[in-house]
Amino acid sequence: MFDGDVLKQYLISQGISKVGYTQVNVDEFSSLNYGIALVLKLPREAIQALIDDEFKKYWKIFHGQIDTLTDIAFKGEKLIKDNGYDAFALTMKRNECDMEKLLSKLPYKTLATTSGLGWVGRSALFVCEEYGSAVALSGILTDMPLEVGRAITDSFCDDCEECQKACPVDAINPTKWNSRLERSDIIDIETCSEYVIDQFKSGLGCSKCLSNCRLTQEYYKNKR
Repeated sequence: MFDGDVLKQYLISQGISKVGYTQVNVDEFSSLNYGIALVLKLPREAIQALIDDEFKKYWKIFHGQIDTLTDIAFKGEKLIKDNGYDAFALTMKRNECDMEKLLSKLPYKTLATTSGLGWVGRSALFVCEEYGSAVALSGILTDMPLEVGRAITDSFCDDCEECQKACPVDAINPTKWNSRLERSDIIDIETCSEYVIDQFKSGLGCSKCLSNCRLTQEYYKNKR
């Protein structure tokens, strides 16, 4: 029988690190009321590249992971359709990310947190226990009935402020995330995006909040 367990096993066999299920409500996809969160860990070489300020190397690795995610999301879409349900792989191109506002049609973080895979850090990046913020995210929408996870609605960052301390433009606010807050409550996204875009245009980057996350560092150092 094709069900959520079989689908999860398939996605993990293709290389996905974590899979979660949640319910969604997206006007454009009103018939697809289940969301599948896909989490792919970044290899440790990506973290090392950020530590060494080798941003071209980091972006090459990161975009390679995005390509992998895209491929797996389309495979998942096909598998679901082959089993009689509708599905839509929510790839980066399909999700229409606004680079100036750093905002997408349906934030992958929303899929991941509401399916119980992790939370949002002070940096406004997704964080999970196993890999910190060293992950790439994607998703699939479907009408296939799925057993949804228990949503995480509060940050597990506790008193950790490493990402905030690492921000070169002081864009991260002291407020710890919870699902009732707006993004602007925890980060000055205009300051952040302006800096990131300027760095990117110069062939550089930032992502200090990612590499300095305590859980990212644990993943990087412990070789787990």
